[in-house]
Amino acid sequence: MFYFQTLGVSVMDALRRKTVLSLLALPAGCGLQPLAPLQTRAFVGPASPVQMRPPALGQSWTYRKLNIYNGEVVAIEREVVASLSPRIILERSTPAGMELAQEHHLQWGLLLREPHWDMTQNYVDAVPLWPQDLRVGASSQIRTDYRVGDFSYPFWINVHTEVKAWEKVILPLGEFNALRIERLIGLKHQDFSRKSTIRWEHLWLVPEIGRWVVRQLSGEYTTSGRRGDGREDHFRWELTAFS
Repeated sequence: MFYFQTLGVSVMDALRRKTVLSLLALPAGCGLQPLAPLQTRAFVGPASPVQMRPPALGQSWTYRKLNIYNGEVVAIEREVVASLSPRIILERSTPAGMELAQEHHLQWGLLLREPHWDMTQNYVDAVPLWPQDLRVGASSQIRTDYRVGDFSYPFWINVHTEVKAWEKVILPLGEFNALRIERLIGLKHQDFSRKSTIRWEHLWLVPEIGRWVVRQLSGEYTTSGRRGDGREDHFRWELTAFS
């Protein structure tokens, strides 16, 4: 039985909670303004699976990282394909030259190292960032273990990924035809005070540029036995340039 079933939480019910999280995080009377919702509109995309632009050495994507709780720009991050074998490696850095944790793929879209959460996760088995079948309704489910940095203790993780719809995404950079992908993640966190952790992720994947143009992360955890007594950071990455 999967982790989500043992919690008594369906995939769809859990995904609906993402909006509530951002509202609860802001105290009454707080002057901070949450980030405006992403501008999207639905359209009918191709019925057959689409092909992703394959990675190539030197390809790059630059994103601005935004705090959804208060609308602030947290960072500017540039990602460059630095290696194609034996792993696909993306080197990540800031405009000031600070190196960030790398992202590793076994194959494009199959993660071995994920740097975008609070701690970089190194997976025992490759975890899909998006289903290999890029067709609306396609999904994948995997349960494996991960390690944090050089810490040898493994933690379990369960990831459900589904292609939900075609949407046109409107950004300052332009408009993009994207596949909206939703991921529901249950895991044992490296913080042993947490009894459970659930995370939500949304990707707007544009096959023509080979990567997502928008990514949103949020999550909640339990320490006292009551669900949702802790909330994780809520971030959005928006594409500002690519090559």
